[in-house]
Amino acid sequence: MFRALRLKQEPVPVAPQRKVVTIEQWLGDAQYPLGIRSINALPYDAKQRFYRTLVPPELLGRLGINPILWRGSGYTVELFAEPDSGKVNISINNPEDARDAYFVLELQDNATNGIDLNLILLNDPFAEKFDIEHDSDGKQTHWGTVTRNLAEEERAMRAGLAPAQVRAGMGFSREVLQQLDVFLALCARQAVSLEPLTYVSAWIFEKRGFAYVRGHKLMDDIQREFQPGGKLHAALDGSTPFRSPDAWQTVRGRAWAIHDGILEAIGERWRDLRMIKVVGKHAGVETFPGAKY
Repeated sequence: MFRALRLKQEPVPVAPQRKVVTIEQWLGDAQYPLGIRSINALPYDAKQRFYRTLVPPELLGRLGINPILWRGSGYTVELFAEPDSGKVNISINNPEDARDAYFVLELQDNATNGIDLNLILLNDPFAEKFDIEHDSDGKQTHWGTVTRNLAEEERAMRAGLAPAQVRAGMGFSREVLQQLDVFLALCARQAVSLEPLTYVSAWIFEKRGFAYVRGHKLMDDIQREFQPGGKLHAALDGSTPFRSPDAWQTVRGRAWAIHDGILEAIGERWRDLRMIKVVGKHAGVETFPGAKY
């Protein structure tokens, strides 16, 4: 049950690589760390071979897409990997509306010569779409982080969705992150880092093996204060549809309350969290023990 996860609003400066590394150099040293920028410098067919490892064949099969050709059943896998860029974006969109994305995965070299997961999105193309992306004036809400469409958010919540979801999830989060581990190992990279957009995002990434570089204390504070007698529990007063008194009992309920600004009750905001996962390792972090989604 994976959701749209936006990790950065603005690009960060990327440390330039000193030179373009040739495929012969890579083949000569299996421990040589590859960056996105180096892969992007390859001819299209060569870099597509690398980036194929990031998309689970099971996901493509679900949509009737040939995993080698990257097209089928009216869908096409789009690869954006410009030669002078340290960023790669892989997407599958609605054939009738390129702005309606079903799958997006974006990686980027970071300033410490590591790799960031900027964006991952898994939307079920066969599920109802909720227009939380636009407010009543038609302006972009950036998944509710800038402005909000309260009516559509309430509809989405009552349909079982989490904050930032426009459709029910397609699944495949475990498979996508397993493929990411394979890609990182191929590139001789030790870890991937990210910034979770929502409480649900952070909880899912915990389940997938990530730990906190920043934000573990906030997650522990949230767990404590949502217990009966805590400040967040008391703030679940039913004053909005997103603050149901029983919302503290589930991940999704807490997430909607946090999206609604309830962290003000403890003098906090949902911001500046950062998570990391080491290739092949599960950190075992669990800030909501025994959680129900």
